Amino acid sequence: MSPKQEFFSSLLQPHLPALKSTAMRLARRSADAEDLLQESFFKAYRSLDQFQKNTNFRAWIFRILVNTYITSYRKKSRQPQKISYDDLEEHILYKHVLEEALPNMEERMQNGHMDFDDDILLALNRLPQPFRLVILLCDVEGFSYNEIAQIIGCPLGTVMSRLYRGRKLLQRQLWGYAKNRGYIDESTRLKK
Repeated sequence: MSPKQEFFSSLLQPHLPALKSTAMRLARRSADAEDLLQESFFKAYRSLDQFQKNTNFRAWIFRILVNTYITSYRKKSRQPQKISYDDLEEHILYKHVLEEALPNMEERMQNGHMDFDDDILLALNRLPQPFRLVILLCDVEGFSYNEIAQIIGCPLGTVMSRLYRGRKLLQRQLWGYAKNRGYIDESTRLKK
């Protein structure tokens, strides 16, 4: 193994599990996730001389992964998915949850105490790609808003907006799940 390969491997090893899980969540199929990882690692290795030592390698490699995914996503889809934000009714749902939900539900969700099972993964996978991407990077991988903005190459305000809207979409999709698990009182009804 060459010194460059050893150096790259030593930088990459601690982040492999997070990179693999993020690639799987983005690509949704293991074969596509493996292709995404392979292409990302190739690009990272090829441009390793551009990486500045003593900087955040994790953010650098995730940016390459995300950019590779976005490039392939754009190639696969002829037109971006269109969403009418007015139809989301996010403000009504958010207000309803704050008024009617059990007092500690929001805190439990933010602190990660909810089970991360198939219903949640399915709801996460149903999100449009821009929203799913920022939720994965923030809520699953733990990147800061600034790091996410650097990774996906967009303004901080866009990251915050996508995160807000994505969380509201998830909240809408997971209403029944939360009710069945006891996070929401049985007498509570979703107001439309």
